[in-house]
Amino acid sequence: MKTQIKKSGDTIVVEVNGKLDYETQQPFKDDLSRLIQAAKKDSVPTQIIFNLEKLEFVGSSGISSFVQTLKDFNRRSPTKPRYCHVGSEFQKVIRAFDDNEEFDFYDTEERARRKYSENN
Repeated sequence: MKTQIKKSGDTIVVEVNGKLDYETQQPFKDDLSRLIQAAKKDSVPTQIIFNLEKLEFVGSSGISSFVQTLKDFNRRSPTKPRYCHVGSEFQKVIRAFDDNEEFDFYDTEERARRKYSENN
């Protein structure tokens, strides 16, 4: 699993690519911690969108840790992240761990961006 973080204006897009497994969790956590630190330093309100289109669900190894990492990120983020291109299997698993309805899913990155515009 690889993480690519792209910034365009006040929007940060986090693309997560590859196979989800237990071994890649710590680098993913480290990437998100750096992103939180950078977003908090930025004076412009930042939109954060996770694009999971290229993430492969390959069984249960690491899935609970992955979802917990995202939940931790949601709580620490200066703005509520949006999630796009999340496969139905991932959505089912994430919703099973999402007691507080912390995740907003969109079918495309463009719709996630528009949702931010509507809220501001």
